[in-house]
Amino acid sequence: PSVRPRRCRAWLEGGGEREKGTNMAGDVSQLPPQIASLCQILQSCLSPQQEVIKAAEQQLKLLEKTQGQAPNLLQIAVVEGMDMSIRQVAAISFKNLVSRGWGKEGEDNGFIPANDKDIVKQNVLLALVHSPSLVRVQIAECIKSIIYCDYPDKWPTLLEAVFNSIASQDPPKIYAGLYALRMLTRKYEYKSEEDREPLYHVVNHVFPVLIQIFQQLLATENKTLEIVEMLKLCCKIYWSTVYLSVPKLLMQEDHFHAWMNALKVLLEAQVPSDVAPACKEQWWKVKKWVLHILNKLFNKYDMKVKPDEPMYPFAVLFDTHCSCQFLQSIMTMLAGLQQGQYISQRCTNLALQYLTHAMPKKKTYAMMRPHLQQLMFNILFPLACFSDEDAELWEEDPHEYVRKGYDLLEDLYTTRSQVIHFFIDMTSCKIPCKENLPPLVNHIGSVFVQFMNTAGKENNPALERQMDGALLILGSLAEKLKNTSPYKEQVEQILHTYVAPVVNHPTGFLRAKGVWCLGMFADFKFSDGRGKGQTFSIFLSNVSARLQDPELPVRVDASVALRSFVESVKDLDLLRGVLPQLLNEFMKLINEIENDDLIHTLESIVEKFGDEIAPFAATICQQLTMSFWKCIEGDDDDDMGALATLGVLRALGTILESISSLPAMYTELEPLVFPIMYRMLSTEGQDVFEEILELISYFTYYSPVISDNMWRLWPMIVEAVHDWAVEYFENILIPLDNYISRGTERFLTCKNPDYMGSAYNLMQRVYAMDTMEEDMIPAPRLMECILLSCKGHVDQYIEPFLMLTAGKLLDPKIEKKFFLDLLIQVVANALYYNPVLTIQILQKHGLIQQVFSKWFEMIWKATKKGRVQHFKRENDKKINIIGLASILHLPIGQLPPELSAGIGQLIMGTVKLCSDLKELREEKQQS
Repeated sequence: PSVRPRRCRAWLEGGGEREKGTNMAGDVSQLPPQIASLCQILQSCLSPQQEVIKAAEQQLKLLEKTQGQAPNLLQIAVVEGMDMSIRQVAAISFKNLVSRGWGKEGEDNGFIPANDKDIVKQNVLLALVHSPSLVRVQIAECIKSIIYCDYPDKWPTLLEAVFNSIASQDPPKIYAGLYALRMLTRKYEYKSEEDREPLYHVVNHVFPVLIQIFQQLLATENKTLEIVEMLKLCCKIYWSTVYLSVPKLLMQEDHFHAWMNALKVLLEAQVPSDVAPACKEQWWKVKKWVLHILNKLFNKYDMKVKPDEPMYPFAVLFDTHCSCQFLQSIMTMLAGLQQGQYISQRCTNLALQYLTHAMPKKKTYAMMRPHLQQLMFNILFPLACFSDEDAELWEEDPHEYVRKGYDLLEDLYTTRSQVIHFFIDMTSCKIPCKENLPPLVNHIGSVFVQFMNTAGKENNPALERQMDGALLILGSLAEKLKNTSPYKEQVEQILHTYVAPVVNHPTGFLRAKGVWCLGMFADFKFSDGRGKGQTFSIFLSNVSARLQDPELPVRVDASVALRSFVESVKDLDLLRGVLPQLLNEFMKLINEIENDDLIHTLESIVEKFGDEIAPFAATICQQLTMSFWKCIEGDDDDDMGALATLGVLRALGTILESISSLPAMYTELEPLVFPIMYRMLSTEGQDVFEEILELISYFTYYSPVISDNMWRLWPMIVEAVHDWAVEYFENILIPLDNYISRGTERFLTCKNPDYMGSAYNLMQRVYAMDTMEEDMIPAPRLMECILLSCKGHVDQYIEPFLMLTAGKLLDPKIEKKFFLDLLIQVVANALYYNPVLTIQILQKHGLIQQVFSKWFEMIWKATKKGRVQHFKRENDKKINIIGLASILHLPIGQLPPELSAGIGQLIMGTVKLCSDLKELREEKQQS
């Protein structure tokens, strides 16, 4: 253990007090030898030579469990006279050490000595106070980790330290206290009610002074970046506190009004124009959190809360004093957009969410009503239109334009998407729809007319962008317009007159929006039919032609729109003639860009044409496999690439299903797909394991014979179950069944690998695991497959099968009826396999009485209405009948006394099952 000089120990163990006029750790030149040595190691981490860095990192690793290492790193990180780069490396090393060595919540498994932990906890808040930003961010992360692990039981002094920091009137200390309080409340953000008691203690103790600090910060005239960051922390503290439920203190009217007034002041505050960009950015982040809070309170604690629910008093307060007042503030804020004022995209999005929540509520809608049309046409409609940012991305990076347009996560946060959600939700509310849909449709129509009146004249970029917004809203409201008079009577004319011509417009983004809009109406019943007729054919041709558009986003939108036409088409001849060209364009596009929606369209085409796709199957599979490897070799963190990978595998499965009547095709396609199956049966393929198993199932079921390569996959499947894929046992059962039933001889005779032995070990392991009954269901089904497919060849496994089965069947903890049915059916299948051998084994282990008593109890068990509780399916009844009939087929002299004495019961049980089977078949015929 390191021995520290008096001055260092005073800082580390003295609760953070430091001598007046000195650095926190004293003069750098007078650092203790241990810390000086550690500084040299940290300095080596900054070396330009890789071997020096590795050696230094190894030294740090060796020192991790040394007494004093954590406090020493923290001390170096906050020494004021130390080189900043060394302080930063020390802070990062401290963070990594805390992350690895402190332990986890609810566990006592950290390797940092307890005394060191105490020293760190005594000083870490003060360290945050005296750290520059580069160091502070690392120490802050450590505070979070320590709070999550130790509070409240192992850090009982934290709450008082937080209180003292917040109440200190010293801004750096206030910041440190607010940050720690934020981590405290965040720890309980998602905790259930029974685990939130420590949070309520924090609220009662600290929030009375917290609201005062919040108000003081708001009242500060010169709001620096630090002040704004503290305002943001106050908002985030409140957010975490009320996320699941509102503590009683915050339901008290004085506290409620204090917080709501503060939030309102913050929401309405003008962002200073004369501050640095970083400060402006923080201001909008603060407003973002205010809007987060308001949406949460408005949506979660509205007047739908019942009077007997704990949150009812809060709901009444918010409805009475806040819902309309905040709505007014938000509408005023959004009105600034019309005057060209800046509002961050995220704040605009959240403001629109509040308006969307307000729409169905009578009181808030009454306030919105006089301003709604101005809001729709002057504020929301422009937000729906093609923007400067869109134009820049379209020109400079069309691939990224497509990615953003089809990214579901991006869609959650874009203002344009929230505008569309607002319009869609408006049309789902009776009164708002009745009052506002007609003027909205008229506005769209006026844009259409104005645009068409300028056709052939000089380009009007502003009007083109308005046309884009009008098409977007029209397509987004398609479901409402297709089913509502008088609009549904006008749809066909609107599409003919205004939408279809845009598909050939010189401006690319209009062509893209035009084909997308046609796709939204593809399933509409036109005057000459749904999915057929001249109108449908014209629109289909318009969309198909854009697959060869010179601009990538147009081609992608056309391919996605085509899916709607393919799914709606009734007359396949409309597509059959152009199928080769369609598939050719799709293959080019899939090779050019990763997009899950493209794969969906391809799947739709394959499903629609079935085995007619066979002439193109090899080409499609070749292209899809190339696309798959491209996705796999791409960025590991690319979510769109992961979705595209999944889509490719699904498309391959769809193609394999479509050629099921052509077994020879599987032999041709297997070399293309096998490398994918082989690679993805490892842990690398965990996210697509089900899709890989589906591909294996097709090849093992439909191929003329199971190839040597496909047999190579059996050991990999079994190994995956043993290692990590036990929850996929039911999916695995399908290909295993195929191997056993279609390759029985190889399954039985091959010993390297031992397929039969590995199958038994698999079932044995699943039964031995402490797992849910549902997870064990595939085991008896696999036994059934072996007994039926390998009759007369697995005598040596009958006894192990029966012992595993009886162990579960007679276990009183096993209650799931279907699982019990399958266990009995193993016995029935064993009797069918070899009744004499099966009876001998049961008799040998003294199980005849227990097994057959359980069996007949299940046969006769019924509900109060007389419905059977076991063996409900036709196949279940058949297996039971065959098993019992196998006993009845034996001479009575060969039966042991336990069975011969109950021969009448055997006959009655068999007759009962036959009667139930007959009744079930009659019910099916009648239905």
